[in-house]
Formats: sequence, structure tokens, C-alpha cells
Amino acid sequence: MKTSLITIGEQQNVLEAAKLMKKHHVGSVLVASGHGSISGIVTHTDLVERCLAIGKGTDCLIREVMSKPLVGVEPDSDISDAAKLMGNEDLRRLVVFRKGKIVGILSDKDIVKISPSLYDLIAEKVEGHLR
Repeated sequence: MKTSLITIGEQQNVLEAAKLMKKHHVGSVLVASGHGSISGIVTHTDLVERCLAIGKGTDCLIREVMSKPLVGVEPDSDISDAAKLMGNEDLRRLVVFRKGKIVGILSDKDIVKISPSLYDLIAEKVEGHLR
């Protein structure tokens, strides 16, 4: 999992999110609410599907395109359970929680690096979604 977590405010726009993702070489950023808590996550896919591809432009606010609620696992969860959850929920990233606090983000790429055989658990649902 990635443990260096990048955040962006709900009031910022998708262009700022895209710049952060490029700068930090990540595919997602966590979204901080006005109260400092994490309220969601924004991924490359969110930027494209919920804003750019439908002609809204780069001034869309993060709160309009973020994914919520956060879906996650505990750090000691079984990796195959995480892969199943990703497949069932059609997600490419899970937030990793320890005692209710976010400590990382686990991506489908992380799982494939550790156990390529688990890719089928993720891809089965994703392929169905793409058809």
C-alpha cells in the first residue's frame, strides 16, 4: 500500500487535483472536508468520467466528482479479501484504516505485484463493467 497520502480540499477544482496527482505520481488523492476530516477520494477515473468527459471543464469542484463513502480494509486484512472487495465493489483502490484512521491506500496494482493470481478476483467484475 501507499502510505504517503496526498490530500486536496473539497473546494478546490479538478485541475488542481490532476496537478497534484502528476506531481506526486499517484492515481488518487484523499479529499479533506472543511473540518479537516477525510470525506472522500478522487481518482483519475473520477476526473474523467464525472467531469471532463461530460464537458464540465477543469473548473469542476472536487466535492462534485469525489467518490464517497470511503471503502476500505484494516492493515491486517487478508489480501485475497481485499481483492474480492475490489472486484465486488468495482474499485481499483481501497483505503486502509487502522482504528478508524486512514494509514494508506491499497491499489489493484499493489495486489497484482504481491500476488498476480488474485488479479482474476478484481478483473472479473471490472471486465463485466466494461462490457
